[in-house]
Amino acid sequence: MLVSMAVPAAADHPRSADEVLAEVRRATEQYRDIARARADGFVQVSGMEARHGYHFMNIKAPVLTAAGMAASTLDLARPPMLLYVERDGVWRLAGVEYALAAPPRPNPLPGAEWHQHEASCHYRDYREAPAPRAADCPTKHPESNEPFVLWHPAFAVAHVWAWIPSPDGPFSEENRALAPYGGMPRAPGHPHPRSETELAYSQVTHRVAGGVLLLVAVLTAWEAWRPRRFPWSALSSTVFVLFGLYLIPTSDPESWPWGPGTFMEIFTDPLVLQHKLLALVPLTYGVIGALRSAGVLARSYWYAVVPTLAILAGASLFVHFHDGRFHVDAIYLQHAAMGLTSIAAGALIFAGRRTVGGEMLIRWGWPGFIGAMGLILLFYVEH
Repeated sequence: MLVSMAVPAAADHPRSADEVLAEVRRATEQYRDIARARADGFVQVSGMEARHGYHFMNIKAPVLTAAGMAASTLDLARPPMLLYVERDGVWRLAGVEYALAAPPRPNPLPGAEWHQHEASCHYRDYREAPAPRAADCPTKHPESNEPFVLWHPAFAVAHVWAWIPSPDGPFSEENRALAPYGGMPRAPGHPHPRSETELAYSQVTHRVAGGVLLLVAVLTAWEAWRPRRFPWSALSSTVFVLFGLYLIPTSDPESWPWGPGTFMEIFTDPLVLQHKLLALVPLTYGVIGALRSAGVLARSYWYAVVPTLAILAGASLFVHFHDGRFHVDAIYLQHAAMGLTSIAAGALIFAGRRTVGGEMLIRWGWPGFIGAMGLILLFYVEH
């Protein structure tokens, strides 16, 4: 297990260069094996950049990375980026990259050359293009014609060349020792499958959704335990509304409202359109549930709309194809499991309305199915 080595950006007694190198090496020794890095959540987010290497980002710790940037704190044991070079299928760890919101003063890395990484659009073939906002990114890269994947704001970065020494020092911006590994861009116009970055983003967003649904399941069960007064009776509905609002921009970062795509372009991409429509489902659940809890809507509205939406949304997941065609693989089977769970939840409500003791069945079955959906999403994997 790694020992925490958090270093305040404004430390009174900064470490020496040799001490920093030693700590980074201890923290990243295991990642000299790229398979271990991949297993721990590092995914490729760039091509071979001359004198920099391939960038592998840790997608399992985005919150920790963001918190560190906001607090201007470096955790040497948790580098957000690993830098590799490759030749003949053999990957070699060269160093690490740290990021902060702005160059720190004083410098916690003695002599490090912090430089500003401009706000950039990233594309499927790992190319970049500068843009101040995601909405300003071209939907396709001007040269390679590959689709937009994600955008990041500007931040300050510094390198620690812990494994392949740089002739210009351990913290130099570039490493001339990596020059023999090249760094030519991919040929333009050649189509690529979804990149590791896209797969990782999809997996993270599915798992976040799973965590939210587990929270909703717990709140729904708590509300059903005994009668609650408004607004306590609408806690799960509030989370549902926030969840739907979260899904609208995050389900497809390349699309409206955050990405470069326009609102009308949503209707030209069946997968994006399906994602946006599915985001409206929890939003609708939440609005109807809150109005019902407040006494504005009759219970009959909830019993009619919620199960209908659950069945329709579940059925749509059987025609949810990430690569644009039907193919039975792990991704499809996971979506089919979600679809069956949603359909079963809707059927339970319809059946409960027509059976003796059905109210109790609905009261506990509904949060049970929400929890089951949450578990499927929490362990979702992209293969």
